[in-house]
Parts: sequence; C-alpha cells; structure tokens
Amino acid sequence: MRTSVRTNGLAATASRIAAVAGGHVALPLIRAGRSFERFEFLGHRLPYTLARYNNSFLNERAVEISIARWFLAQKPGRVLEVGNVLSHYGFRADTVVDKYEVIPGVLNHDIVDFSPEEPFDTVVAISTLEHVGWDEHPRRPEKVLRAVENLRKVVRQDGRILVTTPVGHNRTLDLALRSGEISFPRESWLVRNRRNEWRETDREEALGKRYGSPYTGANGLFVGMAL
Repeated sequence: MRTSVRTNGLAATASRIAAVAGGHVALPLIRAGRSFERFEFLGHRLPYTLARYNNSFLNERAVEISIARWFLAQKPGRVLEVGNVLSHYGFRADTVVDKYEVIPGVLNHDIVDFSPEEPFDTVVAISTLEHVGWDEHPRRPEKVLRAVENLRKVVRQDGRILVTTPVGHNRTLDLALRSGEISFPRESWLVRNRRNEWRETDREEALGKRYGSPYTGANGLFVGMAL
C-alpha cells in the first residue's frame, strides 16, 4: 500500500482499495450470475475464473487462469512457473521462480539467469514477462527479450510453453510482438468489454488497446504457446 501511495497517490490508492473491497462483497452475486458463461479460446469454450484473489472477475485473470488450467490439464510433466501466480488459484508448480516474492517454496532468481540442472517439461508465465526489465531500476527494456530466450532454454526440446502478457504495459514487449521478434508456434489475442467479457480477435485490434483504460488492468491480452 505504501508503494502504491508513493507511485499513484493517496486518492488513487484509496479508490483501488474501495474497488477491491466492493468486489469482494459483490463476488457471490457475480458468481451466481456468470458461473455458466464461457469464452472462446482456440476452438474451446472455457469458463471464466471468478475468484476472490485479486478480484479476478474484474480483470484479465478471469481468462488467464482458465487458459492456464486448460493448458496444464494436458500432460504437464514437471512444471516451472515464472512468477508466482497460479498458487493463488489452487495450482502449485514443481518449481516457482519469482525474483521479488519472498515466501516459502519460491526461488528468488532472475529468470534471465535461471539455469536448472534439468530442463522442464512445461514452462508457464502468467502476466509476468511484461515486468522483466521494465519495472526494474534502472530500467532495461531489452531484458524481456533475454527472458523469452531463456524460457526456451529451460524447457525440453519437445516441451511446452504458455505465456500470457497484457498489451500496453511494456512498450518494448509490444513492439517485439508486433514485429515478430517474439513469436510462438501458437498465438491468440483477446480483448474485453466493460463487463469483463473476453473475445478472440486479431493482432492489430489487440495491440491497439491501452493498459488500464478504459477498464482496469489489461484491455488487450496476448497468449503465446508451444504445444
């Protein structure tokens, strides 16, 4: 909270706290009204994740966690998660690497330098890569390219990768996705509406979205996979 006050100001922080509290109160009604709703993803109809943690029903977590669950249901083997996200939604990877979250069971390594003794069968990074190099001091925008390169090194040659990242948070990452400097064998782009309903779209529409406007968090989302 102190960091938020320093970065965003007292009024914005108070507004965010009020929104989170209001979301917690409204969650039972939201679950009742949306529990049967689905979104299309690569020919599959997936349920939204309507969780209390991080008010997932208000932001991109509503689809990111559902996509991750779908992905991990398909013979995951040994799983590395980059960024400690999924444990908050009921899934614990075999190894979790998160540079900043100091809690038991999480390795505080920088993903660009992480070198396991053996490669993993599956690597997952949910809304994490956009922070690499961008939200660090000093800022090193090119670092995200090294992070993606290392993801490919720490997974088996025939292994699987899932990456999700919001559009508009990291300009260097957005440019690399637009140019194809960062690409994956299977890709999907999604956008949302006011009700936090998501639909698949094309690269141009998604990359035209802004982060945090007009809706909280991501308004466009990239999903990259090696299957």
